[in-house]
Amino acid sequence: MNKSVRIIILVPLTILAALLYGCASGGYETVPRSSAGTTQTLDLGTVVAARNVMIDGESSQLGLYGGGIMGSAVGSTIGSGDGTILARAGGAVAGAIVGQQVEKSLTKKLAQEITIEMDDGSAVVVVQEMKEPPFNTGDRVSVLQSRGGNARVRHEDYTISQY
Repeated sequence: MNKSVRIIILVPLTILAALLYGCASGGYETVPRSSAGTTQTLDLGTVVAARNVMIDGESSQLGLYGGGIMGSAVGSTIGSGDGTILARAGGAVAGAIVGQQVEKSLTKKLAQEITIEMDDGSAVVVVQEMKEPPFNTGDRVSVLQSRGGNARVRHEDYTISQY
């Protein structure tokens, strides 16, 4: 197997392995890094509406460079002489564009937009990644909100006396 074919096979497998490793959470609920070590307010309420939405994916340098490298490797197998140089350059550009779109597609997350009537009579809307079980109209929930305005919703499994 020649070197360029090995690169074409190994690069996508390496990227896929890194993505799968990053998705492993060990069965624990993942909370935002910004929640660690901060105080949060806790308010109770009832879900009045919930709908499924999609959180747009991210497009970083990983997709750009990874796609560019793969496109360049594929382009280097086409033509000979100056044609190979042009094919490699064209492959790098096309690969970079495709790589960003693939990354964006892979990082999209299924989410819920949850409208909550708080016990004090106010209403809030929170969009967060889909959790099991999903939220439904009538569910009692607690809303944890940080001073920075970040909020997350969880099913109300606790009473205030437990805090």
